[in-house]
Amino acid sequence: MSSPALIPTFSTAVNTWQCDENDHLNVQFYTEFAHEASANLLAKLGFGPRAQRAAGAVTRAADDHVRYVREFRVVEPVEVHSAPVEVGEREIVAYHEVRNPAKGEVAATIRRTIACERPWPAEFRARAEAACIALPDTARPRSVGKLSLPDLTLAEAPSVGLIEVGRTQITPDECDERGEFLPRHQFGRYSDGAPVLWNHLGFDRAAMQERQEGSVVVEMLNHYRRPLQAGDLAVVMSGLASFSDKVVVFTHFLFEAESGTLAACAEAVGMKFDQKVRKIMTFTPEDRARLEACRLRL
Repeated sequence: MSSPALIPTFSTAVNTWQCDENDHLNVQFYTEFAHEASANLLAKLGFGPRAQRAAGAVTRAADDHVRYVREFRVVEPVEVHSAPVEVGEREIVAYHEVRNPAKGEVAATIRRTIACERPWPAEFRARAEAACIALPDTARPRSVGKLSLPDLTLAEAPSVGLIEVGRTQITPDECDERGEFLPRHQFGRYSDGAPVLWNHLGFDRAAMQERQEGSVVVEMLNHYRRPLQAGDLAVVMSGLASFSDKVVVFTHFLFEAESGTLAACAEAVGMKFDQKVRKIMTFTPEDRARLEACRLRL
């Protein structure tokens, strides 16, 4: 684990309903932990939800970079410890270290950029600057951040090879106190659509599951472009950006369906996963030939 200067900002335990077909914590919940940890971090620095309301300030996530390092299984404890790593006039970059205290391990690292609609109060900014730490090397991007994701419209998405993997409506329980779509559920839409994308790439997910094979994400970078509201119609369009013998890099584009505007876009690094021995699998030559045929034209 990293610096003792990190501030405790969140704690819980993993529930059965939070786990996926691999019997481990689904990717969306790491984002939820970081979301709540961000609110607690701002509060401990003097600018929590009540202070923001009193000041008429609105803060939002601008981007999330997540590295999934180790699995969380059912009933395992979770702790998040946090600190600022950069402070600007209207933005703060927070580092969240997601820990398994029972094992003394870091399970994930999250680097979140938080933007405020007005300049930070001077007292808060001074406290945040005093609390800054250096971002650990293990939390820096490894396989994401190399793509230039265009500000596509929904109508343009098929022209670059993206396919529809999810079409839904945003419900009030998926939104925050302002009625805006929560980051967790954006990651959840990507996760829910992943089996459709794998099937499109020629991997029969039902057959894989019978063989006790799954898929995992080891790193993700999500850019929040425009807020979605409760009641909005959402479409996720996804595709394959690149691949190697063991790794695929997916892109996900989340659109507001009526206007066709881009709400968020992400890069996700994934792998096939042997659920019996809990090891990453290698793609066959046949797999790689299919993947090459499906590569996006970004």
